[in-house]
Amino acid sequence: MRSFPKNTFASAILLILACGLTSCSAIQSVTSDAYALGLATGQEYAELKETTDNLQSWIPEEDGSESEPIFEGDEDSVREYCTGIWVVVGITSGLENSDANESDFVSGCLDGAGF
Repeated sequence: MRSFPKNTFASAILLILACGLTSCSAIQSVTSDAYALGLATGQEYAELKETTDNLQSWIPEEDGSESEPIFEGDEDSVREYCTGIWVVVGITSGLENSDANESDFVSGCLDGAGF
């Protein structure tokens, strides 16, 4: 019987420990296409929100008060946006409409938006 190489054994142990300590699903979601697409979408959302906030600061309501923000900036609103836009963005990008891809996309989108 051949001996198992020490380097391969050590690598396997490190991989098992890494998965156990950091959760393999977290590693997968960070590297998935859906996550990357969500990250870019979230970054675009954050830029658009910043732009509209800046524009609105220059345009007060008729009575002189500040206008209501066009984009809400709280996490729940951004999560709703990301979840709602997933089907359109995901399918047009050629990604499978699966629960795993949707979850990765929404996670990336929230990270891109700063949450």
